Amino acid sequence: MNRRQMALEVASILVNHISPAPSQSVLEKVAAELILLAEKELSAGDRPSSQRLAVLTVLGKNHPGIVHAFSEILAEQNVDIVDINQTILHGNFAMIMIVDPSGAKVDFPSLKSLLKERGGREEVGVFLQYEDLMRELNRI
Repeated sequence: MNRRQMALEVASILVNHISPAPSQSVLEKVAAELILLAEKELSAGDRPSSQRLAVLTVLGKNHPGIVHAFSEILAEQNVDIVDINQTILHGNFAMIMIVDPSGAKVDFPSLKSLLKERGGREEVGVFLQYEDLMRELNRI
């Protein structure tokens, strides 16, 4: 049973004991929170990070050096860029990188913080999450 199925089962068990029964959307929200809880536990060390890729998303106004800004942080922290896709639409920049944080010099929350800090300086939105978590949350 995968994490999503487990979270839905646990959520169903919980809501079966609540009267009146909550809506399907409430059930899905509870399941999403349980998935996040499982993710937190996994990132704490239950599963080796070497088996997990992450997705870095950068969104904002285009300007020179934006790709360099984030690839520089990744290189400094020994994070491998596995795949990259970027586009510019009417001056708006969007980039998605698949990265392998297994060799990172810092832990995942610290890497996330470094990238978000740089995003603040570059005036763009930055999101970093494990690829498997992103896939599971998008299914709900």
